[in-house]
Amino acid sequence: MSVSVLLNVRHALYDLFADLFLYKFVEDEYKQLLEKIDVVDRELGKQLEEVMGIRVTEIKRVFSEAKRSDYLLEYSTLFLSGFGVKPLLPVESKRLFQLMGEKVATFKYTDVIRFYKSKGIVMKFSSQFNPEPDHVSSIFAFMSLLIEEEYEHRSEGRDPFKIVQDEKNFALTHIFSWIPDWINDVINDPRSNIYKIVCSELAKFLQFERKYLGVN
Repeated sequence: MSVSVLLNVRHALYDLFADLFLYKFVEDEYKQLLEKIDVVDRELGKQLEEVMGIRVTEIKRVFSEAKRSDYLLEYSTLFLSGFGVKPLLPVESKRLFQLMGEKVATFKYTDVIRFYKSKGIVMKFSSQFNPEPDHVSSIFAFMSLLIEEEYEHRSEGRDPFKIVQDEKNFALTHIFSWIPDWINDVINDPRSNIYKIVCSELAKFLQFERKYLGVN
């Protein structure tokens, strides 16, 4: 698979997972999410399973088997209530505040903002649910933007080295540092059904990303 194709696939996956972890409280937004899952499955599903072992069809299946009310209840119970053995809030600073204290949480939050400012980017979402800058959806959306920037550099014959380093540094600091552990907590939570599947597939993607970016 060529570099340009891999960039398109990685961009599509970060974009998809960013959407999957946004709270789709409005019915139209929920329908748009289902449509996006279907499009990614139809257009990239076979490639994703062959290259990364990621089965978007499983995500599609679990959503098709659930009612919208099931989704709303599960999302709010897991990610909005804050209850459980471990905090499942999908927000880096809030999770780390509960697990490691204010100093670490503040440092991480400030660093996310620094990354965004370095690119002159203000995170914007059309949803009524406005995630924090270090919400997992915001983090994945930013990674998709970095990948898009790398693609543009390569297409224009410019050296993508700095952009690739930004991807590595951001992923190491704000993805691999906490999201795999959070994923395991979600998968092992008895309240998780839809997101057990989503997080299982996300775990495969992040394993691929570690190897692709060459980070430990």
